[in-house]
Amino acid sequence: MSEWVAVSTSADRLRAAALLVRVEDGAFASRLLGDVSAPGVRARVLGALRLLRPLDGAIEAASRRKPTSLDPEVRAALRVGLYEIKGLGIPAAVAGDGAVRLIRRMGRPKASGLVNAVMRRAPGHWDRLVREGDDAFRNSHPDWLWRLWARAFGQDAAESAMSAAQHPAPLWVWFTDVDAADRLTGEGIELHQHPWMPGAWRAVGSDLVGSLRSGDAYAQDPASQLVAWLTAALNPGGGEVIDLCAAPGGKTARIVRDGAWAAAVAADLSLGRLHRAGRVFETCRGRVFRVVQDAARPAVVRARWAAVVLDAPCTGTGTLRRHPELRYRLRPEDVGDRAALQAKLLGGALDLVAPGGLLLYSTCSVEPEENEDHFDRPPTGFEVVDLAPSLPEGTPATGTSAGGIRLLPQESCDGFTVHVLRRVGV
Repeated sequence: MSEWVAVSTSADRLRAAALLVRVEDGAFASRLLGDVSAPGVRARVLGALRLLRPLDGAIEAASRRKPTSLDPEVRAALRVGLYEIKGLGIPAAVAGDGAVRLIRRMGRPKASGLVNAVMRRAPGHWDRLVREGDDAFRNSHPDWLWRLWARAFGQDAAESAMSAAQHPAPLWVWFTDVDAADRLTGEGIELHQHPWMPGAWRAVGSDLVGSLRSGDAYAQDPASQLVAWLTAALNPGGGEVIDLCAAPGGKTARIVRDGAWAAAVAADLSLGRLHRAGRVFETCRGRVFRVVQDAARPAVVRARWAAVVLDAPCTGTGTLRRHPELRYRLRPEDVGDRAALQAKLLGGALDLVAPGGLLLYSTCSVEPEENEDHFDRPPTGFEVVDLAPSLPEGTPATGTSAGGIRLLPQESCDGFTVHVLRRVGV
């Protein structure tokens, strides 16, 4: 058994380091890991990305060289090795020997001496840097983002949100068949319902792979599920609903499952993404029509829709626990760029809302500029809908300055922001 474990660990190191090199080249970790079942690979890749700032700080102090000056393979081997010590609790001697073997397997044998020396010195530098570092450094977030969050939400809330992003996100699903949870329980699978999001479940001792592959379950963060749940809860009379940025389709499918809609349309700019979303739509009780269009210039009938959902493209700052590499790719100017795009999409979305109908605007960003700043003054002919009475009991949301709600990243969910407007008059 010990020999198998050693082989498995070596293989996990090699694959994790190779994937980290690809992430540096611009790939997304979540996509690369989509077909990876080995928990050791996932832990090393996501763990190293979540702790990149202190990892690189310790590597720089130990090598007296900027990590960016090292070969990509050397950076990856050192990051994996040091994360094994500080994140996985592997003994330093074992992780150091593993890093040396790893760099040789990655085709850089001449770097083995450097890797060996850095691995011996880096753990001590890590301890000092983490002890002396500020909240942004310890939680491996950009300084500029820390300043934005501390100013917008207060230092305690900012630190709590960034700390939450350092932990793996649990897998929460909703079932396309509302009776599926009872069937699985009857089969001996232990299910736990989410503490505040109705219809969100996770399994204990099971990963629900069979249910996900069969289409009986859909993996979706509870905060994202909340947007779909609110859409149906705020429209008990049904009518026609359109989701303007629908792909990959999970939010639209849950909207249809939870509501009594006369018609549902999933719209998106990408034909390919809409095509891939078709599988989840096949599980819906009602038919979902798919439309390829630019949400800024909708090609559907205006002033018709009882519910218009705009889950707008954003910086994704609420999802950094799932996509840790995003925090290092974002730049301060990206927030303003996304806000400008969202304003264009909002203009198109507002025109579609029928008299008495609702616009549900959401983002998986927590930045005010991408959310409440759009609604400081309600658009002409619209009023803000108070969401508090419609929220599930226990929802840990705070109000925004424009009457919406915000969920900061936390153990129970990703960060999300939601605003709802109602068209008044005729």
